[in-house]
Amino acid sequence: MEKAKRSAEKSDFTASWPWMLGLLFLVALVFWRCFFTGELLMANDSSLAGFMRNKRLIPEGFIDNWDSNNWLGLPSVVPAMPVWFVLWLLPAESFARWIYPLQIAAMALVSFIWLRRMQLCNYGAFFGSLVMTFSGPFFSYILPGHISKFEMSVLAVLALYCVTRAVQTARWSDFAWGGVAIGLAVVSAVDSGALMALLLAAWFFFSVARYWARAADQLRRTWVIGFVSLVMISGVTAMPTVRWLLGAGLSTAMPGAQEPAGASERLWDWATQWSYPPGEVVDLFAPGYHGWKSHDPKVPYWGALGRAAENYQFASPADLVKKVNNPPMASQLFQFWNFRLNSDFYGTVTLLLVLLAVLAVFALPKTPTLQHSNTPPGSDWRAQWLDSHRPEFFFWLAVAVVALLTSFGRHFPPLFQLLHSVPPFNSMRNPNKLLVIITPALAALAALGADRLWRETEGSVVANRESRIGSRTEGRSL
Repeated sequence: MEKAKRSAEKSDFTASWPWMLGLLFLVALVFWRCFFTGELLMANDSSLAGFMRNKRLIPEGFIDNWDSNNWLGLPSVVPAMPVWFVLWLLPAESFARWIYPLQIAAMALVSFIWLRRMQLCNYGAFFGSLVMTFSGPFFSYILPGHISKFEMSVLAVLALYCVTRAVQTARWSDFAWGGVAIGLAVVSAVDSGALMALLLAAWFFFSVARYWARAADQLRRTWVIGFVSLVMISGVTAMPTVRWLLGAGLSTAMPGAQEPAGASERLWDWATQWSYPPGEVVDLFAPGYHGWKSHDPKVPYWGALGRAAENYQFASPADLVKKVNNPPMASQLFQFWNFRLNSDFYGTVTLLLVLLAVLAVFALPKTPTLQHSNTPPGSDWRAQWLDSHRPEFFFWLAVAVVALLTSFGRHFPPLFQLLHSVPPFNSMRNPNKLLVIITPALAALAALGADRLWRETEGSVVANRESRIGSRTEGRSL
């Protein structure tokens, strides 16, 4: 039986590799200048000088080091993360040009194999991977220079794949690798990685709950013990960062942190400054509607993201200047009238594919006249599709809706207040970071829509071919 499964997986991979090559080709097409010219992508927080400095610290900096750039020296380390091992292997200049395309290519491949593991066709997985890879919340991390968020996202999706595979195969190695991946994701970006860890746990419990009632006792024990081992391995992997957080006491650096939890208005204002404005949800599917980024020379951002709490009393920047008679204070307030360096978007095609998935899930069941080429004669492939993917649709739809409502922050306080009351999220600011959870949710929903479209089209082609063959056969018999 295991041999048959391995043969099926090998055959499945053989059919999928052209699609994966297509994804790599698209990444190379977008970033060809990074590979064939000396140009660098603009990244605010990740400069070539910073990469050259880290290069000097490696490999000793993976353990400990003493940076002598200062007169008295400074203890300095480099996190032992995959991205910095790549810097160890490459010249700093090549690393600066290639690291973003390499991470985006890794995301394309990892998200594709994850969606294929969800039993979606190559066509559906391809489009879902495009949403994961080229959507704004991931793709536009380049301009702010959030190199750690790139790595966190790739590792978190790898963990989703490992958990999806672990539930299906009950292999200990899948649980172990899932723990390593999510632990490294937390090390890469603590707050966003912790959010993805919550998503990973929810995905595991949902996946197991679907089959728990009809699963054998041994399989149930494997799931429980496997998940416990995943949690332990992820904790050990992330231990250096967790220990540093506990020792640093980040909450003491927050405004009003000395006051009782939830009683500090300053702390709430600090934590929710980058609350996603509900009126700007249109930007997720109509990119640039409220502008691209702050101070953009052609299409400046004119929305409310990043607006400081003290600026909500003013109706417009002109109203601010008019009511504040102190020019230096007005200038200081105006700096945080809004602030956005990247445009979070998913695009209109993604919305159309999600709506297609909605239509497929809520379509009235009927006896089909078409047979899918991969199903036995007489079987209802539409019913099989609904049985397999309808629960997944509702799970990812719920994830997207809850994450979006929580990202509203001060504009819709209940959900973010609940999240912000739980350590370690009480030291997290910027509710719009929850878009990191919405991305895999919308990718899965779009992949479901594309998968259903492909299967309907394939079924029509097969039915027409069989109809023509039947007509020719009937004509010859007559």
